[in-house]
Amino acid sequence: MPIAPYNNKCSQLGCKAPRSKINSFCISHGGMDNIETRESDSIYQTAAWRSIRGRQLSIQPLCQGCLSRGHIASGVHVDHVFPWKHIGKQAFTRNLFQSLCQSCHSTKTGQEKQGKYDHYSKDGVVTYTKHDYSLVMHRLHTAPENLDACC
Repeated sequence: MPIAPYNNKCSQLGCKAPRSKINSFCISHGGMDNIETRESDSIYQTAAWRSIRGRQLSIQPLCQGCLSRGHIASGVHVDHVFPWKHIGKQAFTRNLFQSLCQSCHSTKTGQEKQGKYDHYSKDGVVTYTKHDYSLVMHRLHTAPENLDACC
């Protein structure tokens, strides 16, 4: 009796690297093994993250992605605009944050695999790349009120 083939290659188009243990991508395209998953999950249990999350949801309780499209939904996820796993551990607490619903968060996470980091605002969506992180952080700390207008 025939068996289905086991897919052991990365799902990124054209990549021949072996996939990770957790998902269908290789490590360089966003895949993780069990050790990385446990380490990255534990950082979300810290007091620093609970403080950041609570502050963000109290400032912006609605989904910024939905609001940018004229809809109203509760923000249940606090999203790092620049994924800290792509930037470095310092970006876990030093980042732009936005409140998102489950649907918008999933959509944004899918875009991150392509190196596109969406920041939703009242004026629409601004798409950043990994190389914009230091410039945006500099502008955020020197003139935070002008961030949406300048970037």
